[in-house]
Formats: sequence, C-alpha cells, structure tokens
Amino acid sequence: MSRVLGVIWRARCFVIVGLLAGFAHIASAEDSFNSTAREQLHAVLWMQRAAEYRASVAQVYRLATERLPQLKASGSALPEQQALPAAQIEALPPAIIMDVDETVLDNSYYQARQLLDRGSFDDSSWQRWVMASSATALPGVVQFARAAATLGIRIFYVTNRECPVAATSAICAVKAATQKNFAALGFPGADDPDNFLLRSERPDWTASNKSVRRQYIGARYRVIALFGDDLRDFVERDRFDANREQLEQLFGARWFMLPNAMYGSWERALAGGCASLSAADCAPLQLDRKYAALVAEPPPLELAAASNNSPRWRAVAGKARVRIATWNIEYLLEPATYSALRGSCVADNAKVTGAERLLPCDIVPQLERTAADFAALRRYAAQLDADVVALEEVDGEAAARQVFPGYEFCFTSRPNVQKNGFAIRRGVPFRCENEYLPLALDDMQRRGVVLTLFPNSSNEMTLLGVHLRSGCPVGPLSDPANPKCAILTQQIPALKGWIAQQVAAGRRFALLGDFNRRMTLETGLAHDAAGNALNLWGVLDAADKSAADLTNIVAAQPFTKCVAGGEYSSFIDTVVVGRDLAAAIADKSFVRVTYSAADAAQYRLSDHCPVGIEFRLH
Repeated sequence: MSRVLGVIWRARCFVIVGLLAGFAHIASAEDSFNSTAREQLHAVLWMQRAAEYRASVAQVYRLATERLPQLKASGSALPEQQALPAAQIEALPPAIIMDVDETVLDNSYYQARQLLDRGSFDDSSWQRWVMASSATALPGVVQFARAAATLGIRIFYVTNRECPVAATSAICAVKAATQKNFAALGFPGADDPDNFLLRSERPDWTASNKSVRRQYIGARYRVIALFGDDLRDFVERDRFDANREQLEQLFGARWFMLPNAMYGSWERALAGGCASLSAADCAPLQLDRKYAALVAEPPPLELAAASNNSPRWRAVAGKARVRIATWNIEYLLEPATYSALRGSCVADNAKVTGAERLLPCDIVPQLERTAADFAALRRYAAQLDADVVALEEVDGEAAARQVFPGYEFCFTSRPNVQKNGFAIRRGVPFRCENEYLPLALDDMQRRGVVLTLFPNSSNEMTLLGVHLRSGCPVGPLSDPANPKCAILTQQIPALKGWIAQQVAAGRRFALLGDFNRRMTLETGLAHDAAGNALNLWGVLDAADKSAADLTNIVAAQPFTKCVAGGEYSSFIDTVVVGRDLAAAIADKSFVRVTYSAADAAQYRLSDHCPVGIEFRLH
C-alpha cells in the first residue's frame, strides 16, 4: 500500500511540477507581452486620442496646401533630380509623391486591435486589415489632395503594401483594396491604378527601399514635394547621414514629415533583430536594447574655464580681453556621417570638388571617432578657453558642437566635409559675413569664412578664416616640380585682395587658420627676378608699413610639438594681424595647447593643435 501511495504521490508531484512549469511559461509570455505592449499602448492612444497629434498632422497639410502654388512654380524635391539641367526639370509636369500608411491613411485601429487581442504585427492580420478597406484619412490630407488636383498636380502614392503580380494583366487584390479605401474617402485619382506604386509590383520594386520607385516617377515628372512618416519615404538613411546638413533644409520646404510614434525604421534600428529567437524571447531583448539606447546626460551647455570656475566671457561692458584662436581638428565628422561615407571613399590623390561629400580611402581607417574621442577633444577645447576659434576640416555646425557646446557657429556652405568655420562663445556679439569665394579657385579649394566681432562698436574687428592648399610647406612657391605650390600661389591674389579691401574700408582685421606654409622659416626676397613668388610671408606682408603691415603671432614664439616626439617642427597654423588690430594684442597672451602623450595614444585627436592670442578691448 505504501508503494502505491508513493507512486501516486510522485505522479501527483510530476503533474504539479508540469503545471507549474506551464504556468511559468504562460507567465513569462504574459510578462513579455506586457513589457512591450505598454510601449504600443501609449503610442496608439496618443495617435488616436491626443489633440496634439491631430493638430500636428493638420498643420503639416495646411502649410503644404498654402505652399502648393509656390512649389508648382519651379524646383524639385527629389535629390536625384538636382543633378539634371534646370531646363530639363522644368519641362516635366508637376507631381507629388506621398507614402500611404500613417501619412494618408490612419491604421491605428489595426494596431489597437492587435493590442486588445494580445498580439503583435504579422503579415496575415495586416493583410486582412488592408483588404477590409476600412482605414480613415488623416486630418487635412483629403483637402490637400483635392487642392493639388485643382492645380493640375498629379499625386503618386508610393507604399510598401505588397503587390506580387506575376503578370502585368493580373489583378492585384491589395492594390484594388487600397484604391477602394481611397475612393471611399473621396481622394481624387483613386480610380487610376497608375497612381499607386506598390512594393513588388514590378521586378525591380521588390525592396522596401523606395528610391527606385521615386526615380521611376522622377524620370517622367518634376516631383515638387514628398510626404511621409519615415525618413526612408524621402531618402535612404545612409545618404541622409552623409548629407544631413544639406538635406535637412528640405524639411518644411519641399519635404513634409508626419509624426508616427507606433512604428518606423527608427524604432527597428534601435531595437535590432533577433531572428533566431521566439517572439516571447525577442521582445524583452529588444526592450533592453531600447533602454540601452537612452541618452540621459546632455553635453555641457558651457565650457569650463581653464584657470577658474567661471567662463572667461562675460556679456557685460568692460571685459578686458577677447581670446582668438585657430584649430584644425582633422576631418571632424559626426559618427553617423563617417559611417555613411566610409564605404564610398575615393582613390588616393583623386580630386574632390567642393560640391562632393567624399573621403580619401588612404585615411578612412583613421577618421572614426568615438564618444570618448569627442569628450577628450572637449577637454582640450576647455583648456584652450577661447572666445572665438577658427576651425578647419570640420564638417559643419553639428560636428563642431560635439567639441564646442555653448558656442554659436559660422560655416561655409561648401558640401565637402572639409569646411572652414568659426565657433563663437555664446554672448560674444558677432555677425556672419558672406563667404570669401575667390580663395576657393572654382570651388576646388577651401573657401574663406568671414566673421565680424563686436559689430558697430569701437571693438569691431573682421576675421578671415582660411585653410590654404596643402603640399607646399617649404621651398620656393615657383617650384615647377611641385604643382601644389602653383595652386597655393594662385590663392595669393585672393588673400592680398581681401587685405586690400579691409584697408580701404578702414577695418581692423586678421587672417587666421591653417596656412599650410612654414612662414616662420621663410627668408629672403618675396619674388625672383622674373616676378615669380618665392615665399608666402614676403608676398603678404606689405613693405610700406601701411595698415596692411602684418604681424604673425607665432613668429617670435618657440615651437612646441603637439605631442612630444611628434613629426612636425614648425608652425603652419597661425593668426596674422593687420597693423591697427595688432596694436590691441595683449602682452604675453600667446597660447598653444598641446596634447598629453597618453591622450594622443588613447584618443583620436588631431594632427594639429590650437594656437591663439588675446586682444585688449576698450
């Protein structure tokens, strides 16, 4: 009997253990659902219930409707059309490209149904929803579409709803259902299947990437505007990262972005994939990745001073000095931009125009910077403690802000990643002037950037930031064996011309930056007997001791290497000051910030280090 009872007891234990394991599995699945469903719950409710969401959508379409006549008049929204001759583009009939889901149609009902059914997105449930043709229109979009039709503008709907058609004569049920949905909502052109371009409808339309379909339309129409709820409705993410500064200007002008908190390529990129895991195991892993992507510490809004606990600049009358410096930070790129450009580098010594965003292959491996690298550069910027810094080889304001938080910026608009610019400590009065294009030699070289400090005051001064042609650091400029010297020589008239303009206007001025020339080593005649330039400093420095008489701030300074044991042994970065401004140079104010050997070994810094000088203020 005891054996029987023992067997029964053990059997009951197995059953209980099995039930507990089953309950544990159910609980785990339920926890997994709850952890991810709460994200969607908040997003779906915001898009269904928030007046703020509906107002955001309505104002996008109201703005776009008001802009329709202007958009139709001229121009294109497609980056692929920018390279075409203007006359060719303008000859094409106007059209607009719109995404469908969460740009035109509201599918939050599908998302809500999945939440209530304790499910998630899957192809079969999505197909059932699409075939029902029940989606509603977002606020203002029908009115916008009718206004465009009235002006004779055709609208194409480019969607990743899938339409695998084996033969051109076959009827695509998904397309028919989408057209039916549009017709029920009163959209013009809903009865024309050619207005809807679905994924997989043609052999070359199989990718979720919409660029091929946009180009298909762009070959026949001038695309005056793009609408979407995802960056990829406008441009591929890698292309955007590589050209962010230029492409961002299109938003609100010809690109119109709708908010979507429920889903998108941004969310998929953050969460990552886990294809080998079950949905229950994948969900918490994706959630952990999202938490890991949160950034809770913003960069400092002001740089700390090197000598005390307060910033050097005070935006009050009576400040005694202003510190001006120059720093070439060697291909300073945002990490996303670097990643986007590294795969399409150009061969060594290939010419890159000012309009191209390309990197040379020989140095690509050296250019990637981490968050720790940027933090180290910020520390040296704090040590420099300059009020104004001329910057070279910096890819615009976004990259510069990584090193100079708390500063404002003036940059040349040259698309090439090697830009000249200025970082100006917030509170210092300034005015960005027109770029100085003569230095660029048909935009094959870096442009000059011009800044006026303390405009319309007794402290006013004008600065020209330069980055001259490299490859001719020493020797006669007329050296026939070095073609780069010839290019540098071609830039001299532009430099002299700018100096002459400042003198004629009675301005105090300085030129600063990377001159790519060891001017402190230049001696002897400025020109040979035939009038050919021999040295840069002799040509620039006027002999008549007029207001153009120049002071090179590094001329009397002992050279210190950026890193002990470094390669270079003389200055090429400097500040060159006109006579009237030179009178305001503060005694013993020269500054040169060098790098510690430990930092240079651990971090990606630069092959240049900054130099600067202070000017007395009235």
